[in-house]
Amino acid sequence: MWTDEALLGLDATPIAPPAGPVPWDLVLLDRDGTLNVHRPGYISSPAELRLRPGAARAVGALTRAGVRTVLVTNQRGLATGRLTRDQLVQVHRALVARLARAGGRLDGIEVCPHERGTCDCRKPLPGMLLQAMARAPWARPERVVMVGDQPSDEAAAQAAGVAWLDVGQAGLEPARIADVLIGRDPHPARTVVLRSRER
Repeated sequence: MWTDEALLGLDATPIAPPAGPVPWDLVLLDRDGTLNVHRPGYISSPAELRLRPGAARAVGALTRAGVRTVLVTNQRGLATGRLTRDQLVQVHRALVARLARAGGRLDGIEVCPHERGTCDCRKPLPGMLLQAMARAPWARPERVVMVGDQPSDEAAAQAAGVAWLDVGQAGLEPARIADVLIGRDPHPARTVVLRSRER
């Protein structure tokens, strides 16, 4: 059961290692534009949360493969007052439930609630990625991949020294996330950039 604190990204509980061999130690997932459809402003209720086609199935496939997954999301609306903590809790509770219906599980959530320029965790800075990896000290950076749709996600991945998978407008569809990650060489160099044209 997810606590409100965990859904807000305030839980630093260690993430257990996979039970067996996995294609990636840790997959870091952006939220808006990656798992769900991006919309103007902030998603403030479950009714506004619409998953991108195939995203839940992809997370389900990663879960079945034993991969640990962590959501990493900028939520500046908490700092500006345009989004409340309770609203974000309800949205993330709905996200967790919808992923679960497809067999998907998040092993952690990291949230940046800060205004621009006031922290070291807001993407494109790597703080949230490094925090997720600190919760999983068994994960090797060369076996961690960031999945996102924005240049800020790619910049954060580069700053954290992990691989990057683009599901933005010029990248691949969310439905292919698991196919690419599960079918790929499990030991890529940390500077590898995964793109659909490589498949």
